[in-house]
Amino acid sequence: MMTTFQPQPLTVHAMDWQPALAELAAGAVSAAGAADAAIEAWAERCRADLEAALPGQQHLVLAHPGAVREAARVYLSSPQAQGWLHSPLAGGPGAPHWSARAADALYMAALQAQEHGFCAADCGVLGMMGALASIEALDQALPLAFTGARRHFPLLGAARAQAFQALPRSVHAAGHPHGLYAVMGDADWVLRALDLGVRVVQLRVKHPEAGQLDADVARCAEAAARHGALLYINDHWQAALRHVLYRNGHGIHGVHLGQEDLQTLSDADLDRIQLAGLRLGVSTHSLWELARALRVRPSYVACGPVHATTTKDMPWVPLGDANVAWWAHLVHDEAGADHPALPLVAIGGMTPQRARAAAAAGADLVAVVSALTTAADPAQAVAALREAIAQGQAVRTETPAPAWPLLTLVR
Repeated sequence: MMTTFQPQPLTVHAMDWQPALAELAAGAVSAAGAADAAIEAWAERCRADLEAALPGQQHLVLAHPGAVREAARVYLSSPQAQGWLHSPLAGGPGAPHWSARAADALYMAALQAQEHGFCAADCGVLGMMGALASIEALDQALPLAFTGARRHFPLLGAARAQAFQALPRSVHAAGHPHGLYAVMGDADWVLRALDLGVRVVQLRVKHPEAGQLDADVARCAEAAARHGALLYINDHWQAALRHVLYRNGHGIHGVHLGQEDLQTLSDADLDRIQLAGLRLGVSTHSLWELARALRVRPSYVACGPVHATTTKDMPWVPLGDANVAWWAHLVHDEAGADHPALPLVAIGGMTPQRARAAAAAGADLVAVVSALTTAADPAQAVAALREAIAQGQAVRTETPAPAWPLLTLVR
């Protein structure tokens, strides 16, 4: 007998933090950062109490400044993610300020996201989008269209002061030579992809043998430099730094980080990568992961899996081309001079037909894994993929961006 999956219920709690602060002794929140720490602890305690009192459902706590006019920011506490949601304009001359109407819009937008079926953390991100759109509309009620502008898309954490170096400007042009991005699981396949004419490659070695990683990085870097290609090292950023700094090495364009690895890095670690002249790419699968990625001001963002993939086990619902279009519309938008348009990489289950569709939806680069490694004729596969991507990029308006993003995680 077929069973029907029942999504876990979600309750949204938009909570004014001012009464919680008022209960604390004045001296307890006067030290730098003490008020934020008190708000964070209070919000996390509220969610824990709600989970104990009302089990069997997700709880989203959005702690906000109430009616106090201060910097527009919200503390997000959810099962998937926790942290401060900031406007990308924070700290600049156009930085938004909070109001009572913004609090109303926050709650209403999060409720709309809940009705669409989003998980708690993504509801929080969409709720903040509604609040920022309301503030821009001079504290009007929640605007009908609040999900499309990057200046309204919050950052999960304060933005880093300096952006990573950009990719070549050509990546925003149709038919550019960097459209095909080969993500290879060992150095031999990186070298083979380069020989086949691929000009953006990634070395993704998940469990390298002791002492072998640095040698593999050096081999790939030498080959990439010889071919004039862009080489990214997945996750092993220390090995990339060793090659660049201690071997006076060339050929590494940047590092690519998954979300788990991104969360383990401090701002000091990111500074080290940046000061070495390396670019940064970040994987994203959901709205809160995109908010976390944009916080570090990367060189590009990747979204996926666009289609079901067998290369790794993941809990995500495949994005599909409509979601690629929404992702592309958002990251191609600008949120002021400090947050320029970013290239988008689409990855997951790609074939030439799917690569064309992803490029038509707005992907600047299309990443492939098994489309090359399992191909009977890899050279023919490269040619077919490059042609398909160029065709898709020539008709980028073929897949319009939906008003709302689509679910990537069932709650």
